[in-house]
Amino acid sequence: MNELKIKPGLSSTRGDMHSGQEGPPTPYSSAAEEVKVFPDEARRSPLARFTTGVTAGKALMVGDVVVAICFAIWWEQWTWPLLVGWLMTVMSYASAGLYRPRLHLALLDQLPQLMSQFFIAMTVALTVPALFGVPLELRRHAAGAALMITAMLVIRGAIFAVIRVGRGAGSVAHPTLIVGNGQRAQKVVDVLSRHRTYGLNVLGYVADRPTSDEPEGAWKYLGDFDELADAVRANHIEILILDETSSHRRGLVEGLRRGASAPTTFVLTQGWDRIPGTTGDHIGGVPIMRVSRGWSLGQQLGKRLFDMFMATISLVLLAPLMIAITLVIVAEDGHGPLFRQVRVGRNGKLFTMYKFRSMRPVEVSNSDTAWSGDSEARIGRIGKFIRATSIDELPQLFNILRGDMTFVGPRPERPHYVSKFSAMFPEYESRHRMTVGLTGLAQVSGLRGDTSIDDRVRHDNYYIDHWSLWFDIKVLIWTLGQAFGARGS
Repeated sequence: MNELKIKPGLSSTRGDMHSGQEGPPTPYSSAAEEVKVFPDEARRSPLARFTTGVTAGKALMVGDVVVAICFAIWWEQWTWPLLVGWLMTVMSYASAGLYRPRLHLALLDQLPQLMSQFFIAMTVALTVPALFGVPLELRRHAAGAALMITAMLVIRGAIFAVIRVGRGAGSVAHPTLIVGNGQRAQKVVDVLSRHRTYGLNVLGYVADRPTSDEPEGAWKYLGDFDELADAVRANHIEILILDETSSHRRGLVEGLRRGASAPTTFVLTQGWDRIPGTTGDHIGGVPIMRVSRGWSLGQQLGKRLFDMFMATISLVLLAPLMIAITLVIVAEDGHGPLFRQVRVGRNGKLFTMYKFRSMRPVEVSNSDTAWSGDSEARIGRIGKFIRATSIDELPQLFNILRGDMTFVGPRPERPHYVSKFSAMFPEYESRHRMTVGLTGLAQVSGLRGDTSIDDRVRHDNYYIDHWSLWFDIKVLIWTLGQAFGARGS
């Protein structure tokens, strides 16, 4: 199945070895080439393209925006804290994946999470102004908050109802292909043939060989695994459902996760946490996991706003310390205070990363290929201190403001080691689905310096697959706790 080939992967180390030159922001391309397997849009009807583009997630987001617009039109002096609370709520919903489309639509399933996150966001939005002496009208704000969450829930329930009606009437029926022919896959096909409320139209399956006794209907053999891409193209498949017994074929799930143009993919599984990069759902009570290919726009926006706010506050508070470190480094050996080096960022894009220089400079060619453990002799007294406390990483706050980096994410690596590790670790590229970070789960888990790359890959991908704003906050708290007496990454 060469059409779903995985790109080589990437890594993360310290590599603080020279004052390099800024590199152009060009993408780092790997040897493998991704071939699109998504159906040809030009051959589909305008109505089909429109209904595919208008997902449940987008409709839910629009519904919440309508509520905010209504409150903005109904403007009074006391309503602005409610709009702040609404914004925090939407960011929290996006972080928790509450705008992602689901096969099983039920408002009551999401109600506890929707209510609790709204309550927390609104409490913060009303409490913080009160702490700074802003007068609040508690009764009005409570009534306004109750009206807001009621409107959001009613609209969400109405959208779910419209989608269910459309599915039941056959207006929403996504062409679906089953990968594998195990008993669980056959059970799901039976459920889908009897219940159209999931909006899936099963056209057939691919497997190593056809089943000996094929029932009539949707259970139609369309080829073996090597013909998967051809079956997707020929039948304009939008949804893939993988039998768990087939999902662990080398590169299959990983290739689908990396392929931005591949169909939406679900994996049938006996447990909810067997496949990395997935979120839970079910078809007729059969657990099913959605393979994640990246974050929604709401999740990206929430993380970016968090990064910009935290980076701005941090630069203001830490400016005196950064100025003092600059002067001390220059006084120690007379060289420039900053270390610059080209690293590989999100989706293979090259960028220039900044640090406080903790080593005596060497030639660019040496620093781009030497492993961090080979350069300990060049670290001065100041360098040892700023590395031990991770103060040398502070200039990366400017990288965060520029959007090259984020506070929490996989640590960036040099192109030389990108090529080296890509051939060794098939899942390494998946860690570059998101922006590289100042710190990360791997680093706070003790994977710093010359440690297992395989372990780093596992931790980085776990973080990406289970990201939330609270996860970021936890990692930052752990990072601060390890700042003194711990080696920098």
